[in-house]
Amino acid sequence: MLAGACERAERGSAPAVQVSPSAVDSPEALTRADLEALLAVRGRALQRLEDSLEDVLRTGGDVGIRVKELSAAEREAAAALGVEWRRYVWVREEVARLTTLQRQEEDVALLRAELEKALEELDRQLKVARDRASREFLEAQRRTLKRQHAKLADSARTTPARAEAMELLASFRAELAVQQSRQEKLQRRLREILRSVRAEATPAHQE
Repeated sequence: MLAGACERAERGSAPAVQVSPSAVDSPEALTRADLEALLAVRGRALQRLEDSLEDVLRTGGDVGIRVKELSAAEREAAAALGVEWRRYVWVREEVARLTTLQRQEEDVALLRAELEKALEELDRQLKVARDRASREFLEAQRRTLKRQHAKLADSARTTPARAEAMELLASFRAELAVQQSRQEKLQRRLREILRSVRAEATPAHQE
């Protein structure tokens, strides 16, 4: 069990302790107005696409032509709402980046908790170990786990700017989740329709 914890620590800590571009804080600050604009633009774009899809289903026509790409609908919605497109794209990408970082931090927290439990178990075994070989083995395992735990603790440190951005994002989590669900549902329906159209266009096998 302890050896397994060591192996999981080695695998789990590697991406967390390496600094990647996605982990570097942006020089710009995400604001409440940015997130409100993101929700307004994406909401308008999704509504436009949902209406277009329903219209195609009701009246017929080429789905690929009459239902725009999401990015095109977002650009139109941003223009209609007076939202600067470049800023909107940056906010959209920043939200995606922070969401990814949040998931990584949650994974690190789970791994740290697992290592802490393994360390507690090692301490219990060390208290009852009598022969020298067993103690040396357990102490070596403990040193390995302590090193990995320290690496994870170091990777979990955050900056005030990132903590503030994460807190702001958390306050919009429900609204963002609803829109993500709408987007996934729309994409799923479009895939189903396109598969159906392709199936109807394919001639049946003639014997």
